[in-house]
Amino acid sequence: MIFIIPVKSAVISPSWEKFSRLFERCIRSVCQQTDQDFKVIVVCNERPITNFEHDNIHYVYVDFLPPTPEVTQAFKGLHSPKEADKSKKILAGLDYASQFDTTHVMVVDADDCINNKIVEYVKRHSDVEGWYSKMGYVYREGSRLIFKKMDKFSSLCGTSVIVKPQYIKGIISADMYFRHPLRTLDNGIKLKPLPFPAAVYTINGENYFMTENAVKHFRKDTVTNGFANLVKRIARYRIWFLTPGVKKRFGLYAVS
Repeated sequence: MIFIIPVKSAVISPSWEKFSRLFERCIRSVCQQTDQDFKVIVVCNERPITNFEHDNIHYVYVDFLPPTPEVTQAFKGLHSPKEADKSKKILAGLDYASQFDTTHVMVVDADDCINNKIVEYVKRHSDVEGWYSKMGYVYREGSRLIFKKMDKFSSLCGTSVIVKPQYIKGIISADMYFRHPLRTLDNGIKLKPLPFPAAVYTINGENYFMTENAVKHFRKDTVTNGFANLVKRIARYRIWFLTPGVKKRFGLYAVS
C-alpha cells in the first residue's frame, strides 16, 4: 500500500515550525502501521523541519509555484488555488508511486493522524476496489476531549479515501479539486464504507478548512440556532475523553 502526503509550502504557512511539528506527528502516525508493507510518498516544495526517519518514506520535491496571494489573485479555477496545489502534488506523488507494485493508495493530509490497522485491513481485502471513511475523529489541539463523527466523515476530511491506484486521477476534477467526499467513482464503482474510523482530523490553525475562524463560527452557529441545531450535531457526533487507546491507535499526541 502507498500513502501520498501532499505538503503545503513554507511560504503560505502561518508558522512553518508549528506545521513541521504537526507533519512529524502525521508521518510518525502513518509509519506505526501494524503491517509495515507500505511506502509513504511526501510531496513538497520544501521538506518540513523534522529529524524523523523511516526506510519507507520517500520525499518528492516539486518546483511549481505555491498558492501565494499573487498566485491566488490570478487563479481562474472554480476551487481554491490551495486545493489545486494539493491536487498537483497528489498527481506528482502518484507518478512517483508508479515504480512500486501496490494494490491501493491513500491520500493523507499532512496534519492528520491515521488508524494503525489500515494497511493490515487493506491487505486482507486487496480485491476490493476502494473504501471511503464513514467514521472518524475530530480533535482540537490541546483538548482532553475528542469528537467521533458517526457519518459523512469523508465530506469533512481529505484523509478518507482508499482506492486502487488507477482510480486516483479520476477523483481529481478537471479544475483540480481532490473530490474526497465521493462515494461512487465516475466509472460507477461504489466505494465501501471502512468499518472503523480511518483518521483524526485536527483543528490546529494550519489546516485550510477548519481554521480558528471556522471554529468560532461553529460555536456561534450552535448558540444562535439553539436546541434544534444542537440536537442535529449530537446525532452526528459522539464526545469522548481522549483515551490512551485512541492516542496509541492513531499516534496522537499534543503538539504545542
